[in-house]
Amino acid sequence: MHKPKDMQQENFIESGPLRVVVISSGLQVFWLNKQVTVGTGLNFAVNTLGLWTDSSKAKWQLIEKHKNSFKLQIIFDDIPLIQLWNIKIDDQAGLIWEIESQNTEWMYINEFRVVLLLSPGYTSWFCGYQQGNFCRFEKEWREFKVNQPFSLLAGVRFPREGADLPVLSFEVTDEASRVLIQNSSVKENMRVIGFSIVCPDDKSNFSAGTVQGFKTAMQIFEQASILDSKIELLRQEALDALFRKKSILRINKHLKILLVNLPWHVNGVWGVRAGSRWPHTKDRSEGKYIPFPFFLAQATSLLQKNKVDTQMIDAIAEQSTEEEFMGLLLSKNVDYLVAETSVPSFKQDMEILSKISEAGIKIILCGPNSLIYQASFMNQYMFVDFVLKGEYEFTLLDLVKSLENQSDFSQVPGVLYNNGKEFLSTSERKLSDINSLPWPHRESLPMDKYWDLPGDIPYPSAQMLASRGCPFNCSFCLWPQVMYQGGSYRVRDVEDVVDEMEYLVKKMKFKSIYFDDDTFNLGKDRMFKLCRTIQERGLNNIPWAIMARADAMDEDMLLEMKKSGLAAVKYGVESFEPELISSCQKGLDINKAEKMIRLTKKLGIKVHLTFTFGFSGETQKTIRRTIDRGINLDPDSVQFSILTPFPGTRLFAELDKQGRILTKDWSRYDGHSSCVFKPENLSVKDLEDAKRRAYHIWYDAKRKKRGLLGDFIRFTKYLNERGLFFVIGKTFDYLKFVWFKRKQYLNG
Repeated sequence: MHKPKDMQQENFIESGPLRVVVISSGLQVFWLNKQVTVGTGLNFAVNTLGLWTDSSKAKWQLIEKHKNSFKLQIIFDDIPLIQLWNIKIDDQAGLIWEIESQNTEWMYINEFRVVLLLSPGYTSWFCGYQQGNFCRFEKEWREFKVNQPFSLLAGVRFPREGADLPVLSFEVTDEASRVLIQNSSVKENMRVIGFSIVCPDDKSNFSAGTVQGFKTAMQIFEQASILDSKIELLRQEALDALFRKKSILRINKHLKILLVNLPWHVNGVWGVRAGSRWPHTKDRSEGKYIPFPFFLAQATSLLQKNKVDTQMIDAIAEQSTEEEFMGLLLSKNVDYLVAETSVPSFKQDMEILSKISEAGIKIILCGPNSLIYQASFMNQYMFVDFVLKGEYEFTLLDLVKSLENQSDFSQVPGVLYNNGKEFLSTSERKLSDINSLPWPHRESLPMDKYWDLPGDIPYPSAQMLASRGCPFNCSFCLWPQVMYQGGSYRVRDVEDVVDEMEYLVKKMKFKSIYFDDDTFNLGKDRMFKLCRTIQERGLNNIPWAIMARADAMDEDMLLEMKKSGLAAVKYGVESFEPELISSCQKGLDINKAEKMIRLTKKLGIKVHLTFTFGFSGETQKTIRRTIDRGINLDPDSVQFSILTPFPGTRLFAELDKQGRILTKDWSRYDGHSSCVFKPENLSVKDLEDAKRRAYHIWYDAKRKKRGLLGDFIRFTKYLNERGLFFVIGKTFDYLKFVWFKRKQYLNG
């Protein structure tokens, strides 16, 4: 064995601005005398039977030293492993790290890791052509999920101001390796990049004397443009590989298609996505609310009608965890998965879809999310094969038929794709005749889970559509601008609407119907024909509810609807301030709307009102006046929300141009707890507090109306349905509010 050298006397090598220093249990890297690595610097770790041992827990010996190189012997104490490390500085501002690893006894090894422990001064990581930001503070270690199968290059860049750290990359040649990027806990305070090699079960047994070789390279870039060129080359290689893959996949025939509403569960709270004009994570005021996923269900029905092997899963309605959903998906052996995405669920959707793609399933993406229509999206998320723009039922049918017939899918209108070299969009698709669509698929869905019961209409209740679109021009409204290409309004044949209603009631045994149209009550003659047809079929004893525009109502229409079974109406009011209504281009006649709301109540039809805080010109006074005027109308239920500028709407474009968009963390675009833009006359906190205060004022008004007898009935109901502990907790929360916060909210 070589005689160890004195590590204190000859413990570093250097070339130009790069210096590598041997410490007692690691190697540190310096650039221009600035420490780049921290902790033990260069580190090698082994996982044996689930237990990790790394090179910091070993004996280090410096065996050889030359001008630009070291040779070190690393003897592990806790496992039978000896390593030789050859460290060499090359001429390209880089470091070559070769490891020869030999076990002295039999070992079972799960995984090897070769990593750099780096300064916390770095703000961003990159992996091939992808990059992201490290979180500045983390309580626990966090591993970043990088969807990058094409590169064995990773690194760090963009140091914090004053850190003065170089751009650095780390690379291996072993194709069995996977990139590892981690952010440490606050206590550890470091960045970690490296590579791991997971040993499959049949290759995890290492007999005594087995030798493993690892070679890695670290490079520092004095000019970031050199790295950018390297990353661009990787991106082009990835595009070419994907194009070759897609060219092979296009020969598939008789495809199996699965349409899904992906799981969306965050911090114990479920989201609503497909079927919602306002995708968001729910708050407790919504209870069991789950909308019916009309686009997915109608697309499923259309494919099945055209003899395409098609299934549908609604993981949100089923409340399936990601693990449960993935298990079910992988058992179905599908070729293409069609998923709706939304703005607030965007990040989680992409993470799940990446895993699905790794299982060999091709991805078709759609939904009211304009982010997926951008070239940058498909360049970043290359596992997505196609994006369908706007309302997509016939687009999907044409695309699937094209793939099955091996014809040119670039001729299918409404499709976005990447051909391996550039982002391409086919021609625009004209809006479809909705009377050519079949009824939505319902047979395999958990129909008892879809819950939208305005006015407490009887359960189980089915959701329907009698029209699609809205001719009005609200700047904030998502579906008309992103899904319908503007203010279109198309109606279904009245006979077909009532046929479907009759089928749902008589064949599927639903006890009520909710028409979830964008705006149901347009066209007085059509409304009267619909009501008469319902009466002629003997369905007027079935309660139904609608979403309607208050100033489009009149007394005759309400009377006829009541006669035919109308039990409840949702009216979108937003605000009682004319200048605020004008600012969002809603064009609501507030006085007529109020008159129709009162008439609706007078006729015994339940009323649900929706209000939104944050329009241009909003103040504390306008908020309070809207709350007071709304509660004075005595609605049966309400919804208060914070204005949400979804990408793709005129509202978002206006606020973005004015520099008033505060964040593009899309997960915060939920309209419940977060304000994501700078209000004109208020603070962000003012709007968030206003939404909470509005509900407290509403609940207080309801409590006064029901009185002590109503409280006792409510107490008894909760006791019977949810038990004593729930009632005690509910009572405690209520008393805490009355004693400590009620006055503050009511006078706020």
